[in-house]
Amino acid sequence: MFESDETLLSFTVTSKDTQTFSSVFGIGAALGALPAGYVSRTFGRPASMMLFEGFLLVGWVMLVLPTSVWLLSVGRMMQGIGAGALCAVIPSYVGEIAEPRMRGRLGTIFQLFIVIGILYSYTSGAFMNYVPFCIACGFWVILHFVGALTIPESPYHLMNINDPNGAAVSLQILRDSSDTTEELASIKTFIEKQKSQNYTVMEVLSNKVNRKALLISIGCMFFQQMSGINVVIFYMNDIFKSTGANMSPNACTIIVGVVQLIMTVVSFTIIDRGGRKALLVISALLMAACYAGLGGFFLIKTHSPELASTLSWLPLVCIAVYISAFSIGYGPVPWILMGEIYSSEVKPIGTSLTTCTNWTLVFVVTYVSTELTRWLGQAGCFLTFSAFCLMGAAFAAIIVPETKNKTLADIQLKLVGKSKIPPAAVDVVGTTEHVAVENMTTTFS
Repeated sequence: MFESDETLLSFTVTSKDTQTFSSVFGIGAALGALPAGYVSRTFGRPASMMLFEGFLLVGWVMLVLPTSVWLLSVGRMMQGIGAGALCAVIPSYVGEIAEPRMRGRLGTIFQLFIVIGILYSYTSGAFMNYVPFCIACGFWVILHFVGALTIPESPYHLMNINDPNGAAVSLQILRDSSDTTEELASIKTFIEKQKSQNYTVMEVLSNKVNRKALLISIGCMFFQQMSGINVVIFYMNDIFKSTGANMSPNACTIIVGVVQLIMTVVSFTIIDRGGRKALLVISALLMAACYAGLGGFFLIKTHSPELASTLSWLPLVCIAVYISAFSIGYGPVPWILMGEIYSSEVKPIGTSLTTCTNWTLVFVVTYVSTELTRWLGQAGCFLTFSAFCLMGAAFAAIIVPETKNKTLADIQLKLVGKSKIPPAAVDVVGTTEHVAVENMTTTFS
């Protein structure tokens, strides 16, 4: 029975319902990501954040006051719509207000707050009953809604709606006492250039460089999700229960959450030093090794339970190292690359497709993983994810370019195959060259 501390509800939640409840979030997020760019362009960045926080709040209300199993799934989908859209709007806003030298670190902060939220849910979920837990999570939605009222609008958006005075005021707030004349002129030039370029989807995709950028960004998101991260996050408590370890599954989950938080902070300090490509490769190889260790443990547990009991520490170590590896590479880097890799004309299409792909895979992987466990057993499931991690390492080593310490214009030249920016950087659409304005950090202008 579905039970809270205050009410015993008269409907049963089966394991199949739980599978649907966990995975339907991804469907909602994919649906929310697609119109996020248009909504953000129409209403502005802070207003869009508040709108999509409304979806999250409605979702929490549905989870607190469910009358049937399907209402639980609808509430979860509403939360997915809000989260998927915010995953497109917030990185866009951060990219537009950030100074170029801070882009990588600020991009990592987005992942850092996701991790803080995960740890918060692990910790509060271990000590709270169902209804107080939902209310405690919904509180942060309200806090962010109020916070969005206090942040300045993106100067790119204001310039795009022909409000240069507003853009100047916004930039002055963001840069405090710095002289913003040159940066404001750069934003104005970029917006004017973008407004003069009207391309169809087919014209954008006919450009070889744009197709390569799509391959890199969507490929990174593909291997991020095929690493099985959301399976580990959503089902971590169940994984620890199945090991038969003496330590409490809740305690193990909280320990892993703390490790993830620490390693995400570490990634903040090394993301602009270690290089995106190297971190992706190292991350994927370590994750593959950890999955192999988990697969080996469950094989031993099946054939030699006595030996497995002496190795009860191994799953915790493997998952802690796996989370650490994900947090320094395939966690933050795909989101950072999404803001770096696209030229101006492909950004609205590329970021929507990339974010939608990411959340669609969240649904597919979390839903199929339960079936995969039935087909192959727990060992086979973990070894399958290990194989995908190895493929992710190969993809990063062979396909992904290094973007560390490069301007957005330099990154576009690297995709073309050139190493130096010409004296006069220009856009050439429909050919193999596209040089972006150095301060081009907008995603949905």
